[in-house]
Amino acid sequence: MGSIDRFAKAVGRIQGLEWLFELMEDQVAPDEDFSVPDAPMSNLAGRIFLVGSNKEALDQLIALWQRYERDPEAPFDDGYGSFKYVFKHLKTIRYWDVRDRLNTDVLTYWQDEVDSGKDLIRFEIETWYFRSFAKNAATIAQVRELVSALNGIVISEAHINEIAYQGILVELPRNSIEEILRGDLNDLILSDRIMYFRPRPQCVEGGEVEEGEQVVAEVRVQERAPPVLALLDGLPMANHALLRDAITIDDPDDWASNYEAKDRVHGTAMASLIFHGELDAKEAPLTRKIYVRPVLRPDPEDNYHDRRSEAVPNDVLLIDLVHRAVKRICQGEAGSAPLAPSVKIINLSLGDANRIFSRDISPWARLIDWLSHRYNVLFIVSAGNDASSLELLVPRGELVAMHEAQRRGLALGALLQQADRRRLISPAEAMNALTVGALHADASHAVPVADRLDLFNMPGVSPLSRIGHGYKRSIKPDLLAPGGRCLHTEAFGGEPHITKVESVLARRPPGQRVALPPLTGGSDPTGYSRGTSNAAALTSRLAAQIYEELEELRRAIPSAPGPQYDAVLIKALLVHGASWGDLPAMLLALRTDIAEVQDTAARRRKEKDFLARWLGYGALNPERSLASTAKRATILGVGALSAGSAFEFSAPLPPSLARTTEWRRMTATLAWISPTNHAHQGYRRARLWMTDVGNELGVERENSAEHNAARRGTVQHQIFEGERALVYVDGAKFTCKVNCEEDAGSFAEPIRFGLCVSLEVAIDSVIPLYHEIRQRIEPPVQVVAG
Repeated sequence: MGSIDRFAKAVGRIQGLEWLFELMEDQVAPDEDFSVPDAPMSNLAGRIFLVGSNKEALDQLIALWQRYERDPEAPFDDGYGSFKYVFKHLKTIRYWDVRDRLNTDVLTYWQDEVDSGKDLIRFEIETWYFRSFAKNAATIAQVRELVSALNGIVISEAHINEIAYQGILVELPRNSIEEILRGDLNDLILSDRIMYFRPRPQCVEGGEVEEGEQVVAEVRVQERAPPVLALLDGLPMANHALLRDAITIDDPDDWASNYEAKDRVHGTAMASLIFHGELDAKEAPLTRKIYVRPVLRPDPEDNYHDRRSEAVPNDVLLIDLVHRAVKRICQGEAGSAPLAPSVKIINLSLGDANRIFSRDISPWARLIDWLSHRYNVLFIVSAGNDASSLELLVPRGELVAMHEAQRRGLALGALLQQADRRRLISPAEAMNALTVGALHADASHAVPVADRLDLFNMPGVSPLSRIGHGYKRSIKPDLLAPGGRCLHTEAFGGEPHITKVESVLARRPPGQRVALPPLTGGSDPTGYSRGTSNAAALTSRLAAQIYEELEELRRAIPSAPGPQYDAVLIKALLVHGASWGDLPAMLLALRTDIAEVQDTAARRRKEKDFLARWLGYGALNPERSLASTAKRATILGVGALSAGSAFEFSAPLPPSLARTTEWRRMTATLAWISPTNHAHQGYRRARLWMTDVGNELGVERENSAEHNAARRGTVQHQIFEGERALVYVDGAKFTCKVNCEEDAGSFAEPIRFGLCVSLEVAIDSVIPLYHEIRQRIEPPVQVVAG
């Protein structure tokens, strides 16, 4: 730490250096480049600083680095010696250049566009963002000039100050792209005003659809009840029998006029899942209409299917489109009133397959984080799908005859081998959003088909679902929800000792039955769908149901939490019901490298880190999120904390539990929405965390995420279990302290949070837990000095 301080002082001696980013982490996870030699699994303590400056200052810094490279033992001038300590830990220091602007994703995208025979190719440019309006305007002007020089045009541009984003959608002729791919770098590629070249977002859904059974449903909604849930997606078929009177469509740009009914697949399916749930489950519909704003349109280049794919329009920037859509909902635009200020939940069952999360948070995720805090809404986002084929280590032709458990083990093993390429896609890494992965589960009744196998054959992680971690190794996805079962079929060809299987995504069961538009008109068909989009839609449905419970609570109890806490309470309650259950055993059985770690504590940390990456906090459980039982009591708390303050939550202990060795579980979930700081690598301004949870109950952490990992995002969810007998008298309480500190700079307003604490005993217990707690409950809680 002392050396870091000396380094910071040394940097200050270089006139003109401006601190742009600062990363401060108590624990940095080891990777292939950085680890402790004698303890390769141990976390590293430290700080990393990123600096930006004028050219003279950077020249001086690079000159020091080059001097060090020539002779690491050479003395530096007085005051600069601390640089040598830092230089020992660096790979290189250099200017941002073509290697950074042109990544594999955009080069592959350009090559694909060229190979497809397109004469004009559209892509996005993300420029450096300056605090000066004049510099940003000059950047746009320069890019326009450079694009024009290549006989290209600028289609659209967006400038969002709050997330330091400046993007430009451009179109270049084919020959200009071919020259770049050959290595002929023009002035546009070399421009130091450009940070990244990006492929156009690939948020595509659609393709072939098999129509299924027709339905007629009666939809009854509270006509005067304002919407609380917004769906940003494709345009649904509003007159489908399942959606008639269930949705309110806001189409300010009149996309409907060029959006044929047969192409309205994804929005129709998502609206159906949100409003009705899985049709095969025969659940009651929601009682409020869904607000729908289309952000997808039929792809004009799709001439290969009866139904065109739905995609982000090719003449707008996705970031700008989502920004304007949410602003219109919550604030209004061009001086108009907000269209749906009652909205608390925004479903975004979309993702950019061209933007796989690595370490840097994407502009789309930054936008969602800022919008979440600005408008106090909860975004529910899908983790993204990956329908890649799997290669099973079994000779071709032998798979069908194998036992289900053997097939499942082979399939899970193949899935684990793909972990690195199955990372989340933008904007699933958004820190304030609730990110949802898919479970291999649904309510359908599938008829066996000879050449189609359910390789996984039990509820677990869907083979379609992408996995975490999130930004700064936060837990993502936050939870898993049913996303439909996916069948596989054996592919032809390949090595004889390997069986390659491909996913089957037909519109017949298994899967989740949803409303679909007819291909030719005149009917109201349904079909089967699957994926993380579905999982996010079902989670949004539960969020809307939780809102109705909170409304009912307010009607019954005047002192219940006010509407300003709805977003954080819904977020907390959704995660509160989640748990890993039996899912870890199957996954850990395949990780022999973890099992061989000798140090018990290190092995347990590695196990939990691995499980959180695949499972998040676990599977969604509507029953546990919505209700208490005679053997389980859930208590809610809310508050707003400034930096350096704390909130001490307390509730009475059931006297019948004293002096017993009965099994008991305490589940505690804390959720908040943090302001963000895009100029700081810490990013999340507000860090909240729970302490002193369950001390009075004789419970310990059990089968849930490692507590340090659970503190890295905006949800902390911990499960404690135990049987140790404790002595206490009637009137004793259990406590939970919520703490708040700055994490990436200061914040002006107190941070709202929602807290859920459940205490439960076994179903066959004779302890009247809920009754005893309810009798003794008192209004808790006051904010105290930290």
